[in-house]
Amino acid sequence: MSPKIGTQLGPYEILAPLGAGGMGEVYLGRDTRLERDVAIKVLHERFSEDQGALARFETEVKAVAALAHPNILAIYDVGYENETSFAVTELLKGETLRERLHSSGFSVSKAIDTALPIVHGLAAAHDKGIVHRDLKPENVFITTDGRVKILDFGLAKLQRQENEGDGEDEMPTAARLTVPGTMMGTVGYMSPEQVRGQEADHRSDIFAFGATLYEMLAGERAFMGDSDADVVSAILREHPADVSKSSVPVPPVLERIVHRCLEKSPHERFQSARDLAFILETSLDASLATSSDGGPQHAGGSNRTASPASIAVLPFADMSPAKDQDYFCEGMAEEIINALTKIEGVSVASRSSSFQFKGSAGDIRSVGEALGVNTVLEGSVRTAGDRLRVTAQLINVEDGYHLWSDRYDRQMEDVFEIQDEISESIVGALFVGLMGRKRPDRGRHTSNLEAYHLFMKGQHNWYRREKDSLQKAAEFFEEATHEDPQYVLAHAGLANAYSSLGLYGMRRDIAYPKAKAAIEQAQSINNDLAEVHAALGLMRNWLELDWAGSEQSFKQSISIDPDYVLGLCWYSFLLNSLRRHEESLAMAERARDLDPLSPYTITTVGFSLYRQGRHEEAIPITWKALEMEPDFLYTHWVLGGAYMRNNQHEESIAVFEKAATLSGRSSFYLGWLAWAYGTAGDRDRATRTIEELDVRSEAEYVAASFFAWAYAGLDDADQTFVWLDKAVEEMGPQLFLMPAIAPFDTMYSDPRFQDLLERLGHPDASR
Repeated sequence: MSPKIGTQLGPYEILAPLGAGGMGEVYLGRDTRLERDVAIKVLHERFSEDQGALARFETEVKAVAALAHPNILAIYDVGYENETSFAVTELLKGETLRERLHSSGFSVSKAIDTALPIVHGLAAAHDKGIVHRDLKPENVFITTDGRVKILDFGLAKLQRQENEGDGEDEMPTAARLTVPGTMMGTVGYMSPEQVRGQEADHRSDIFAFGATLYEMLAGERAFMGDSDADVVSAILREHPADVSKSSVPVPPVLERIVHRCLEKSPHERFQSARDLAFILETSLDASLATSSDGGPQHAGGSNRTASPASIAVLPFADMSPAKDQDYFCEGMAEEIINALTKIEGVSVASRSSSFQFKGSAGDIRSVGEALGVNTVLEGSVRTAGDRLRVTAQLINVEDGYHLWSDRYDRQMEDVFEIQDEISESIVGALFVGLMGRKRPDRGRHTSNLEAYHLFMKGQHNWYRREKDSLQKAAEFFEEATHEDPQYVLAHAGLANAYSSLGLYGMRRDIAYPKAKAAIEQAQSINNDLAEVHAALGLMRNWLELDWAGSEQSFKQSISIDPDYVLGLCWYSFLLNSLRRHEESLAMAERARDLDPLSPYTITTVGFSLYRQGRHEEAIPITWKALEMEPDFLYTHWVLGGAYMRNNQHEESIAVFEKAATLSGRSSFYLGWLAWAYGTAGDRDRATRTIEELDVRSEAEYVAASFFAWAYAGLDDADQTFVWLDKAVEEMGPQLFLMPAIAPFDTMYSDPRFQDLLERLGHPDASR
C-alpha cells in the first residue's frame, strides 16, 4: 500500500516521492527523532504477505547495516506498519551510474576512479559473507561530491527469494529475466552460473563488476543481442570484443583485468574483490599517468615497476589448531622483510602493502602485479606445544614456478635461526654470489623468544589502533622489556605507545615519565637506530612540546634510515604544526610513495593538504584510505576536519559520529564531535556533548584541550581560552597540534592565541 504524503511510517514522515522500481517506491522522508532527511523504500505489497521472505530480508539487511562501509548505501532501519513494509536508508544526492553513462560517459581515469570504490564496497561485503547478486549501473550511485555507493544490498536478495524456483538447475524464462533484480540478476550483468540457475557466490559479483567496468570503458554493454535469449547465449558462449576497440585508448593491463573478471568459469576469475581492488589501485598508475585523457595519478598509488631483484613477503598462514598465532605469523613475515631490506640490490615491498594481502585467496601473479615485484614469499606456521613447523616457498610471479621451498621442524626457541635461514635461502635463490657479503644486522636485538613474542603482540596491537589496543600494546611492550631488558626495539615501542596514549587522553604526568624512561633506556642500549630517534622525536613533540628538539630527532632518524615510514609521517605532523605546509606535504608524500597501500601514509598526505587549505583535494585522497580501512580512526579524524572546512557539515558530523562510536565514545573524539556540531550550527547537540564530557570528567581525567575544541565549535572564544589556559597548565600533549588544527583557525589572530603560542615556545609566536 502506497503511503500518502504527510503521513508517517513509524517515526518517519513521508515528504515526497522520489521514484519507483522493481522492489517498490522510494520517498523522501524525515526522521522525526534525529531530525534528518532519509530515503524510505516502501516495498511492494506482495513482500509483506510472505512473512518468511520478510524475516530473511530483515536478517540480510541487518548484516548489510552492520558493514557501515563508505561505499555501500547505509541502511538505517527496517519496519512494518499499516500493512506496509519499508526500509530506511541514507539520502543521496547525485545520479546513478546508468544516468552518468547516458549523460557524459567516462575517460579511462574517471572509470577507474569510479570502479575502485565499487570493488572496495564489494570486498567489505564479501568479507562478511554477503553477496549482492544484482550489481549493475542502476545499482551504483555517484553523489554530487564524487562519492560512489552501491545500492540495494539485501533488497536484491529479497527479490531473488521471491522468484526462486523449485530446482537449482531451473533455467529462468525470458520474461523473468527482463525484470531488474529477478531471480538470478539482470540480463547483461549475470554470470554464466546465474543464468544456469546455479547458486551465485562472490565471484558472480566480480563478473557483474567486469561487465559494468566494460560498459564504462567501451560505451556499450559487454553482452548484447536482439532478445534476452540472445544475451543469455552470449553470456554463456561468447567473449566480448576488446575494450581497446572503443574510441578511448585503454591500457593493456586494464584490458586484461576486465576480461579476467568476465571469465566464464568462476575459478578463472579473480578469486576475491580485495585482490581485484589492489590490482586496480596499484598496477594501473603508470599506464594512467601517460594515458591520452591526461587523468591524474591516483592517490595512494605507486609508479613502481618490478626490479630484477624484487620480492613481497606475505603474512604467513596460521595453521595451528587454535588459530591463535596471528601475531606470530605477522611477526615472522615482518622479521624477514626487515632482513631483506638491509641487503643492497634487493627491492622489498613494504610491510603495510604486503600485509594488505593477508588471507587473500588470489593467485601469486595478481599479488606480484599489484605490488610491482617479480617474486613472492609465502608460508605457514603450525605450533604444538614447544614444537614449531614453518614452511616457506619463493614463487616466481611470471610463471608461478617455485624457485625455492623448504620446511623446518624445530623447537620454538629456534625461531630466530629459521628466520635467518629463510632470508639467506631467498637471497641465495635470487642473487647468486650476494651472500658472500657480510650478513646485515637483522635489527632484532633480542635472543629471548618470550620477549620476541611479546614485542610482536605489542606491534600487532599498535598497528590495529582499535579501542583499548594502545593500552594493550603498552602492556605487551613493557612485558617484553622485563623479559629482555636489553631489547631496544621493545623500549622504543613502549615509548611510542605512551606518547600516543598521552595524545588520546592519558594524564601527561602518567604518560610522560613512562615514555621518557623507555626512550632513555633505548638510547642507552643503542642510540644508532632510526626507530629510537623517531620515538624520541615523537615524545619531544607530543609530551614535551619541544619543537626544535623534536625536529632535530626526526632529522637524525631520517639520516640513519631515509625509508623509515613512521619517522617520515611523524616529522610531517611536526612540520604541519609549525605551519611549514609544503615541507610537511613533501615528507608525507615520501612516506606514501614508500608505503603506497598504507591507510596511515595516505591519510597523512590528506592531513597535509587539508591544513594547507586544499580541502577539496584532501577529501578524495583521505577517502582512499577509508575505503582501504573503513574503521581506521586517524582517517576519520582527518576526513571529518576536511569536510567541515569544506562546508560539508552533514558529512563531517557523520564521520565524527562514527569515530566516536568506534572509539567507545572516547573523550578525544567527543571533543571533536562537539566541535563539529557547534560549527554546523547545532548548538543543542554540541551542548549535550559538552555535558557528556562534564559528566565523564567527574569520574575520570578529561584533557582540557578536549573542552577547548568543543567550545571553539560554539564560537565561544572566552570559554575556549579558559580551557586552553588550563591545557597549557597541564602541558596537554594535544597542544602539539596548535596551530595546525581547524577549531582554532578563526582565533589565530586573537592576541590571546598569540600569547598562548609564546607561552608554549612555539616558533610561530614571533611571526
